[in-house]
Amino acid sequence: MVILAIVLPVELYKMFHEQDDSKIPGYEALIAVRISHTHTNKAVKRLILGDSTARLFYPVWQDYDNMVSLACNQAVTMAGQYFLLKNYLEANADNLPGQIVLIYTPFSLSNDVDKYAYQYFLKPFPPSEYQSLYTKHLKERIESIPFYWTANWPFIQTSGYTPRFAVPDEEIATPLSELTYEYLIRIDSLAKEYNIPWEMCSTPVRDDRAQEVEQIISILKQKTGVLAPVMQHYIHSVRYYPAEYFQDATHLRLEALNSVEDILK
Repeated sequence: MVILAIVLPVELYKMFHEQDDSKIPGYEALIAVRISHTHTNKAVKRLILGDSTARLFYPVWQDYDNMVSLACNQAVTMAGQYFLLKNYLEANADNLPGQIVLIYTPFSLSNDVDKYAYQYFLKPFPPSEYQSLYTKHLKERIESIPFYWTANWPFIQTSGYTPRFAVPDEEIATPLSELTYEYLIRIDSLAKEYNIPWEMCSTPVRDDRAQEVEQIISILKQKTGVLAPVMQHYIHSVRYYPAEYFQDATHLRLEALNSVEDILK
Protein backbone atom coordinates (compact mmCIF):
# COMPACT_ATOMS: atom_id res chain seq x y z
CA MET A 1 0.00 0.00 0.00
CA VAL A 2 2.88 2.36 0.76
CA ILE A 3 4.37 2.16 -2.71
CA LEU A 4 0.96 2.81 -4.28
CA ALA A 5 0.72 5.99 -2.26
CA ILE A 6 4.15 7.07 -3.47
CA VAL A 7 4.07 6.20 -7.16
CA LEU A 8 1.41 6.93 -9.73
CA PRO A 9 0.05 3.90 -11.65
CA VAL A 10 1.60 5.09 -14.91
CA GLU A 11 5.01 5.24 -13.22
CA LEU A 12 4.55 1.72 -11.87
CA TYR A 13 3.84 0.55 -15.41
CA LYS A 14 7.03 2.16 -16.66
CA MET A 15 9.05 0.58 -13.88
CA PHE A 16 7.86 -2.96 -14.50
CA HIS A 17 8.19 -2.64 -18.27
CA GLU A 18 11.66 -1.11 -18.32
CA GLN A 19 13.83 -3.75 -19.95
CA ASP A 20 16.87 -1.86 -21.24
CA ASP A 21 19.04 -1.01 -18.23
CA SER A 22 21.24 1.23 -20.38
CA LYS A 23 18.34 3.68 -20.63
CA ILE A 24 18.23 4.15 -16.87
CA PRO A 25 19.52 7.64 -15.96
CA GLY A 26 22.92 7.26 -14.33
CA TYR A 27 23.43 3.73 -15.65
CA GLU A 28 27.16 4.41 -15.90
CA ALA A 29 27.32 4.55 -12.10
CA LEU A 30 25.67 1.12 -11.84
CA ILE A 31 28.34 -0.24 -14.18
CA ALA A 32 31.07 1.39 -12.10
CA VAL A 33 29.71 -0.20 -8.93
CA ARG A 34 29.67 -3.66 -10.52
CA ILE A 35 33.26 -3.26 -11.73
CA SER A 36 34.35 -1.94 -8.34
CA HIS A 37 33.24 -5.20 -6.71
CA THR A 38 35.01 -7.37 -9.31
CA HIS A 39 38.39 -8.97 -8.79
CA THR A 40 40.77 -8.55 -11.72
CA ASN A 41 43.74 -10.75 -12.55
CA LYS A 42 45.49 -8.30 -14.85
CA ALA A 43 48.22 -5.94 -13.69
CA VAL A 44 46.60 -2.52 -13.25
CA LYS A 45 48.90 0.45 -13.69
CA ARG A 46 46.20 3.05 -12.99
CA LEU A 47 42.76 3.04 -11.43
CA ILE A 48 40.71 5.93 -12.82
CA LEU A 49 37.92 7.67 -10.89
CA GLY A 50 36.04 10.67 -12.19
CA ASP A 51 32.99 12.53 -13.43
CA SER A 52 31.35 12.55 -16.86
CA THR A 53 34.08 14.77 -18.33
CA ALA A 54 36.59 12.08 -17.32
CA ARG A 55 34.33 9.38 -18.77
CA LEU A 56 34.71 10.96 -22.22
CA PHE A 57 38.40 10.06 -22.09
CA TYR A 58 38.11 6.79 -20.16
CA PRO A 59 34.65 5.20 -20.60
CA VAL A 60 33.70 2.92 -17.73
CA TRP A 61 32.34 0.30 -20.14
CA GLN A 62 35.63 0.00 -22.05
CA ASP A 63 38.24 -2.67 -21.36
CA TYR A 64 41.87 -1.52 -21.01
CA ASP A 65 45.13 -3.45 -21.10
CA ASN A 66 46.70 -2.08 -17.91
CA MET A 67 44.07 0.24 -16.50
CA VAL A 68 40.61 0.15 -14.93
CA SER A 69 38.16 3.05 -15.25
CA LEU A 70 35.37 3.69 -12.77
CA ALA A 71 34.67 7.17 -14.19
CA CYS A 72 30.92 7.82 -14.15
CA ASN A 73 29.37 11.20 -13.29
CA GLN A 74 29.49 14.10 -10.85
CA ALA A 75 26.07 13.31 -9.38
CA VAL A 76 27.49 10.39 -7.40
CA THR A 77 29.38 13.11 -5.50
CA MET A 78 32.83 12.70 -4.03
CA ALA A 79 31.27 10.30 -1.53
CA GLY A 80 30.40 7.98 -4.41
CA GLN A 81 33.95 8.21 -5.72
CA TYR A 82 35.19 7.16 -2.29
CA PHE A 83 32.72 4.25 -2.14
CA LEU A 84 33.88 3.03 -5.57
CA LEU A 85 37.52 3.23 -4.52
CA LYS A 86 36.90 1.39 -1.25
CA ASN A 87 34.96 -1.35 -3.05
CA TYR A 88 37.70 -1.83 -5.63
CA LEU A 89 40.61 -1.93 -3.16
CA GLU A 90 38.81 -4.43 -0.94
CA ALA A 91 37.97 -6.65 -3.93
CA ASN A 92 41.54 -6.46 -5.22
CA ALA A 93 43.57 -6.37 -2.03
CA ASP A 94 45.94 -8.97 -3.52
CA ASN A 95 46.31 -7.10 -6.81
CA LEU A 96 46.38 -3.40 -6.06
CA PRO A 97 46.70 -0.73 -8.76
CA GLY A 98 50.00 1.09 -9.11
CA GLN A 99 48.33 4.50 -8.94
CA ILE A 100 44.93 6.09 -8.29
CA VAL A 101 43.93 9.04 -10.46
CA LEU A 102 40.83 11.14 -9.78
CA ILE A 103 39.87 13.16 -12.87
CA TYR A 104 37.40 16.01 -12.32
CA THR A 105 36.41 19.25 -13.97
CA PRO A 106 36.79 22.12 -11.46
CA PHE A 107 33.05 22.74 -11.73
CA SER A 108 32.23 19.33 -10.22
CA LEU A 109 34.00 20.14 -6.95
CA SER A 110 31.01 22.17 -5.72
CA ASN A 111 28.66 19.21 -5.99
CA ASP A 112 26.69 17.99 -2.97
CA VAL A 113 23.63 15.80 -2.44
CA ASP A 114 20.82 17.55 -4.32
CA LYS A 115 17.49 16.91 -6.07
CA TYR A 116 19.15 14.36 -8.37
CA ALA A 117 20.52 12.25 -5.52
CA TYR A 118 17.69 9.71 -5.35
CA GLN A 119 18.38 8.53 -8.91
CA TYR A 120 22.10 9.13 -9.25
CA PHE A 121 23.40 8.50 -5.72
CA LEU A 122 20.99 6.39 -3.70
CA LYS A 123 20.31 3.79 -6.39
CA PRO A 124 23.98 2.94 -7.09
CA PHE A 125 24.84 3.29 -3.38
CA PRO A 126 21.78 2.26 -1.33
CA PRO A 127 21.83 3.30 2.35
CA SER A 128 21.40 -0.29 3.50
CA GLU A 129 24.88 -1.03 2.14
CA TYR A 130 26.75 2.27 2.49
CA GLN A 131 25.34 4.21 5.43
CA SER A 132 28.17 3.05 7.69
CA LEU A 133 30.46 5.14 5.46
CA TYR A 134 28.37 8.32 5.79
CA THR A 135 29.73 11.43 7.41
CA LYS A 136 27.35 13.41 9.61
CA HIS A 137 26.85 15.91 6.79
CA LEU A 138 26.02 13.22 4.23
CA LYS A 139 23.65 11.44 6.63
CA GLU A 140 21.70 14.65 7.21
CA ARG A 141 21.47 15.36 3.48
CA ILE A 142 20.30 11.85 2.63
CA GLU A 143 17.68 11.77 5.37
CA SER A 144 16.19 15.00 3.98
CA ILE A 145 15.19 13.11 0.79
CA PRO A 146 11.61 11.75 0.93
CA PHE A 147 11.43 7.96 0.88
CA TYR A 148 15.23 7.67 0.56
CA TRP A 149 15.00 4.18 2.06
CA THR A 150 13.06 2.88 -0.98
CA ALA A 151 15.93 3.42 -3.43
CA ASN A 152 17.19 -0.16 -3.16
CA TRP A 153 13.82 -1.81 -3.66
CA PRO A 154 14.63 -4.03 -6.69
CA PHE A 155 11.91 -2.75 -9.01
CA ILE A 156 12.81 0.86 -8.17
CA GLN A 157 16.59 0.51 -8.25
CA THR A 158 16.49 -0.76 -11.84
CA SER A 159 14.03 1.87 -13.04
CA GLY A 160 14.05 5.55 -13.86
CA TYR A 161 11.63 6.31 -11.04
CA THR A 162 12.43 9.07 -8.57
CA PRO A 163 9.97 10.64 -6.13
CA ARG A 164 8.81 14.14 -6.87
CA PHE A 165 10.08 16.47 -4.20
CA ALA A 166 11.40 19.97 -3.79
CA VAL A 167 14.73 20.26 -2.07
CA PRO A 168 15.07 22.96 0.59
CA ASP A 169 16.71 26.18 -0.52
CA GLU A 170 20.31 25.24 -1.18
CA GLU A 171 23.10 26.81 0.77
CA ILE A 172 25.16 29.37 -1.12
CA ALA A 173 27.20 27.29 -3.54
CA THR A 174 30.89 27.09 -2.75
CA PRO A 175 33.61 26.10 -5.22
CA LEU A 176 34.59 23.25 -2.90
CA SER A 177 31.59 21.76 -1.10
CA GLU A 178 31.78 20.39 2.42
CA LEU A 179 30.93 16.94 1.08
CA THR A 180 33.67 17.07 -1.55
CA TYR A 181 36.28 18.14 0.98
CA GLU A 182 35.25 15.50 3.55
CA TYR A 183 35.51 12.65 1.08
CA LEU A 184 38.71 13.89 -0.55
CA ILE A 185 40.22 13.56 2.93
CA ARG A 186 38.86 10.01 3.11
CA ILE A 187 40.20 9.15 -0.34
CA ASP A 188 43.60 10.42 0.73
CA SER A 189 43.50 8.34 3.93
CA LEU A 190 42.40 5.22 2.04
CA ALA A 191 45.19 5.59 -0.52
CA LYS A 192 47.71 5.92 2.30
CA GLU A 193 46.24 2.92 4.11
CA TYR A 194 46.90 0.78 1.03
CA ASN A 195 50.19 2.59 0.29
CA ILE A 196 49.08 3.62 -3.21
CA PRO A 197 50.13 6.99 -4.68
CA TRP A 198 47.25 9.11 -5.92
CA GLU A 199 46.63 12.39 -7.66
CA MET A 200 43.87 14.64 -8.98
CA CYS A 201 43.81 15.91 -12.55
CA SER A 202 41.54 18.40 -14.26
CA THR A 203 39.83 17.77 -17.56
CA PRO A 204 40.13 20.54 -20.21
CA VAL A 205 38.33 23.81 -19.50
CA ARG A 206 36.82 26.34 -21.91
CA ASP A 207 39.03 29.42 -22.15
CA ASP A 208 36.00 31.70 -21.75
CA ARG A 209 35.49 30.22 -18.27
CA ALA A 210 39.00 30.99 -17.06
CA GLN A 211 37.83 33.65 -14.62
CA GLU A 212 35.42 31.20 -12.97
CA VAL A 213 38.18 28.63 -12.63
CA GLU A 214 40.55 31.18 -11.13
CA GLN A 215 37.97 31.80 -8.40
CA ILE A 216 37.82 28.07 -7.72
CA ILE A 217 41.62 27.86 -7.67
CA SER A 218 41.80 30.67 -5.09
CA ILE A 219 39.72 28.48 -2.75
CA LEU A 220 41.76 25.35 -3.44
CA LYS A 221 44.97 27.19 -2.62
CA GLN A 222 43.67 27.77 0.89
CA LYS A 223 43.48 24.04 1.57
CA THR A 224 46.51 23.01 3.56
CA GLY A 225 47.42 19.91 5.51
CA VAL A 226 47.20 16.49 3.93
CA LEU A 227 45.47 17.71 0.77
CA ALA A 228 47.95 20.49 -0.04
CA PRO A 229 50.12 18.39 -2.44
CA VAL A 230 47.03 16.95 -4.13
CA MET A 231 45.49 20.39 -4.64
CA GLN A 232 48.76 21.82 -5.92
CA HIS A 233 49.02 19.10 -8.58
CA TYR A 234 45.36 19.57 -9.50
CA ILE A 235 45.74 23.33 -9.95
CA HIS A 236 48.78 22.87 -12.19
CA SER A 237 46.89 20.34 -14.32
CA VAL A 238 44.23 22.82 -15.50
CA ARG A 239 44.44 23.50 -19.24
CA TYR A 240 42.32 25.92 -21.29
CA TYR A 241 41.05 25.36 -24.82
CA PRO A 242 38.86 27.29 -27.29
CA ALA A 243 35.10 27.17 -26.72
CA GLU A 244 34.58 25.52 -30.12
CA TYR A 245 36.29 22.41 -28.75
CA PHE A 246 33.33 21.88 -26.40
CA GLN A 247 29.82 20.50 -26.86
CA ASP A 248 28.56 22.39 -23.80
CA ALA A 249 29.90 24.30 -20.80
CA THR A 250 32.17 21.47 -19.61
CA HIS A 251 32.25 18.50 -22.01
CA LEU A 252 34.61 18.27 -24.97
CA ARG A 253 33.32 17.38 -28.40
CA LEU A 254 34.25 13.80 -29.22
CA GLU A 255 36.18 14.94 -32.28
CA ALA A 256 38.29 17.22 -30.05
CA LEU A 257 39.50 14.50 -27.69
CA ASN A 258 42.64 13.91 -29.76
CA SER A 259 43.35 17.62 -30.02
CA VAL A 260 44.06 18.22 -26.33
CA GLU A 261 47.02 17.35 -24.13
CA ASP A 262 47.02 13.92 -22.51
CA ILE A 263 45.42 14.28 -19.06
CA LEU A 264 47.69 11.63 -17.57
CA LYS A 265 50.88 13.00 -19.12
